[in-house]
Amino acid sequence: MGNHNIGAVRFRQSADDFPLTVALGEKAPAFGLSRWGGKDNLRFIPLDDEGFSLRGNKRRLVYKGRRRSHRFTILGDKSFEYDCILEREPENNVISLVMEGAESFDFFRQPDFVADPFLKGSYAVYKKETLLGEGTGKLCHIHRPEIIDARGRRCWGDLSIVGNRLCITIPEQWLSEASYPVVVDPTVGTTTVGSQNRWAQEAGEPPEPLMFEYCIPVNRFLVSQAINGQCTAFFYINEDDREAGGRPVIYTDSNNRPLNRRSTNESFVFMRVNGSNPAGWRSGTFNTNGNVLSGSNIWLGLFCECCWMPRFDYGSVCYADWWLDDYDSIPNIYPSSRWSHNYNFKLSMYLTYSNAQNFVRTITQGVTLTDSRKLTVEYKRSVSQSVKTSATTTGLRTIYRKLEELVKGIDDYFFPLIFVRGIQDDSNVSDCLGFLRGFFRKIFDAATIESDIKHGKTLFVRITDRVQSVSNILRGLVFFVRIVTGLFIRDYLLSRFLKAKSDLVLKSCVCREITHESKIY
Repeated sequence: MGNHNIGAVRFRQSADDFPLTVALGEKAPAFGLSRWGGKDNLRFIPLDDEGFSLRGNKRRLVYKGRRRSHRFTILGDKSFEYDCILEREPENNVISLVMEGAESFDFFRQPDFVADPFLKGSYAVYKKETLLGEGTGKLCHIHRPEIIDARGRRCWGDLSIVGNRLCITIPEQWLSEASYPVVVDPTVGTTTVGSQNRWAQEAGEPPEPLMFEYCIPVNRFLVSQAINGQCTAFFYINEDDREAGGRPVIYTDSNNRPLNRRSTNESFVFMRVNGSNPAGWRSGTFNTNGNVLSGSNIWLGLFCECCWMPRFDYGSVCYADWWLDDYDSIPNIYPSSRWSHNYNFKLSMYLTYSNAQNFVRTITQGVTLTDSRKLTVEYKRSVSQSVKTSATTTGLRTIYRKLEELVKGIDDYFFPLIFVRGIQDDSNVSDCLGFLRGFFRKIFDAATIESDIKHGKTLFVRITDRVQSVSNILRGLVFFVRIVTGLFIRDYLLSRFLKAKSDLVLKSCVCREITHESKIY
């Protein structure tokens, strides 16, 4: 299953939020999903062993088979649709796809009480270990499939994850009465934002927008590298409230619960949603209180000065206890009187941190640095050159020259140079040629260049060097020879031919050998 030629056709989606690349197979109807600049993170492979014919365009591709066909349709920036088309009655009512790389992901099933049937029983796919700089760690969302037969009859299919297989179950009774072809179309969402924004607080009650008021909702994160300094936290704001806002905060982990505050200097995050501030990601900064070790767990969240209306997926532990009204600042101990109670929310938030080793350096004149760096610089250089030869012929030629320069500066920089040089020279030929000819010359020269380069300045260098060349000219001559035979022998030849009554063969051979040698110094 490892060789399915993934990558022949590639679609890039969600370009505004950790872009995800969808790669389709060249011969087999497999598709791979990759995010965060890596190779295929998760690959889906249908269990088909028959050959396929491929047709389509940039928006839709169809792998045509005898028993089953597979179709891919790009729906926009946020999702694409994979359709499995049953051309005839299948052997069973379950369609399976092998998922390569599934061991690196958590598949959070959205509960059956979700109001939207498109999301009911769907799967949010998150990395098991999300590194700093990889956002929420959400790869994709596999939505509930709808089944449609040739008469337009519709029903919902059920999704399940069994080991490394994604299984789609079609209602058996519905399938027995279906007209073929039957289309099974699970949609794969590619956004990293949570699929939910409403929840049911009590059984039987209509779902309401999720809102956190005067509390500190937190999720647990694994720290992939040591943190000591300023961090930036991102929160997705879904809806408006006139007092929405808060401050990012982190707490230590103690027995899988938040405990001690480890953030300071938390900035305020504006969370209103209106015409000039649409729904989307908002950010705020904070500093760590001491060193947070790599491999440890922290609890990231928002100190709601009033409220926050986020997006989320079901599938993770979330604490969201209230802070007391008499608190004028963020509590240093996480306030919780009900440790046994938590929520099943994976909130759309994350943090980033720039390691001290990743720095931006500004270089000015008069500053000496102790490190050596290699930079790539492009120069366009105009060169005047005098060439001494013994010819008077004017020729135009292009020379590609590799030039190695040593540039000394205050930083010991080495600059690879790329330039194009045009040379015009005069050639004197010792003989006079009065006919058309082709002239080819190869010149080898060496130029010594000394340049003084100061960083940040525009450099124009004029180089004058002298080149001596030796050329061998090979000329090809074409001669047109006119041969005249006198008419006075016509009667004689004719009479001989008539009398002899036999063929007369005339042979004429013109041989001429010309040797020409010329050297130019």
